[in-house]
Amino acid sequence: MSKYATLTTISESPVAAGTIYAGSDDGLIHVTRDGGGTWTRAADLPEVPERSFINKVVASEHDAATVFALADAHKVGDYTPYIFRSDDGGASWTSIRGDLPDGEILWALQQDHVEPGLLILAGETSLWFTVNGGGSWHRLNAGAPTIAFRDVQLQRRDDDIVGGTFGRGVWILDDYGPLRALAAGTADPSGGVMPLRDAWWYVPEMINQASGRPTLGSDAWEGENPPFGATFTVHVPELRETAAAERRAAERDLRAAGRDVPFPGYETLREERAEAGPRVLLRITGPDGDVVRWVDVPAREGVHRVTWDLRRPAPNPVSFANPSFRPPWVTDPQGPLAAPGRYSAQLVLVYGGEAAEEGAARTFDVMPVPGLAGRADFRAVAAYHARVSELRREISITSAEMSQASERIRYMRAALQRTPGADRSLYAALDELDGRLEAFRLRLNGDPVRGSLNQSQTPSISSRANGAAAWGATQPPTATQRENLRIAESDFGTLRSEVADFLGSTMLRVENALAETGAPWTPGRRVGG
Repeated sequence: MSKYATLTTISESPVAAGTIYAGSDDGLIHVTRDGGGTWTRAADLPEVPERSFINKVVASEHDAATVFALADAHKVGDYTPYIFRSDDGGASWTSIRGDLPDGEILWALQQDHVEPGLLILAGETSLWFTVNGGGSWHRLNAGAPTIAFRDVQLQRRDDDIVGGTFGRGVWILDDYGPLRALAAGTADPSGGVMPLRDAWWYVPEMINQASGRPTLGSDAWEGENPPFGATFTVHVPELRETAAAERRAAERDLRAAGRDVPFPGYETLREERAEAGPRVLLRITGPDGDVVRWVDVPAREGVHRVTWDLRRPAPNPVSFANPSFRPPWVTDPQGPLAAPGRYSAQLVLVYGGEAAEEGAARTFDVMPVPGLAGRADFRAVAAYHARVSELRREISITSAEMSQASERIRYMRAALQRTPGADRSLYAALDELDGRLEAFRLRLNGDPVRGSLNQSQTPSISSRANGAAAWGATQPPTATQRENLRIAESDFGTLRSEVADFLGSTMLRVENALAETGAPWTPGRRVGG
């Protein structure tokens, strides 16, 4: 739609001031080496239709004589992806199309400022990258729409790829460092953790007390931020197949050859049924050499990204409950933040009883943001939070054991009702067990009656433990929090001992007495008892 003789793109060499390349809508490229005092017409692009549109010229980040050019001839019905490189200032051109497919009009290009062979290309259907200067190209579309990318820029501070789409959107790939490692040949081809950038340590702000700002309605849409924490790019190698998968593959070969497929046998099928598939994990090791966290990785061959939220495991009990509705302000259980420092990540493949490390461990730093640095002894803060987390874990275990005990008593009542010959005094014994459990809960969790009426009460062990620290704190605990922890640890130690005696002695005697009367089996009753 232009009238020709219009400049469409201009690029100054980053390494030679005054060297400028310009492209126009009539297929011409010119170059000046004296800041525009004189211009020289570059050679015509080979096999490109006359007066094709020059979408982009890009001066090399590394060599003043190297320049890239993108041409577009779709207005004359030619949808060939035209991309060229010149190493002599435009005197001659070489195609670096490689294996780009037909129909992929090319709009913009960026060269990595560290690795010359790493190019990022904005095309009609995707972003593309090459690690060998254009010998082969690969789509870069994980999570991106199939849409025209009209521009692409490299954010140097954080090594991000920023693409601008024809759909008025912006798509960002955080940390393209792994692509640079591929271009440099430093990535382990056999698999493992690829190079990663350091992680900033802070507590993310929760807008409107919930993720996604639900209180503002659907009109207040915003895109997701990158996941908080340390993000790993992991190359999972080819995984060993299960025995069942190997057998099915062999059977397919037999069928393809027109041969009979034998029955594998019941023993084989039982073994296959009991066999667990491979698991892929990331082991996060702390500054002191202790394993801080295990992070799940998809058990599929290929490149995956996973994120560690910089926290230790949550102390909450394991639960597989999946409610049909969960309020947006309810999040998954979280553990305390790990302290800033140097960590390492190692890819581990688990198959059956074997665990094998893949590739080398990658080290990275967890760094407090500048506003936090130097304000506290973060390792001491993390140690305190770990102490609180361990107390909460022990409290949750005791609480769960008491819940199981209540369930056992409920079964024993039903069993007693179905045992005509049992002594009716066992009803009183079961009532006494319920009473003891209720007294334990009162000390552990507080008075539910007073709580339901919003009446004040003496802090319970759990409330003191919960008040001893907040997972969102990065500063040292207050004197009140330390005192709460001291009281909670002391009171819980006494309670835990009493509960253990109750479960292992008092309650067991009642269960045995009920069993001796010929009552049906109940949970908690030992086999043969």
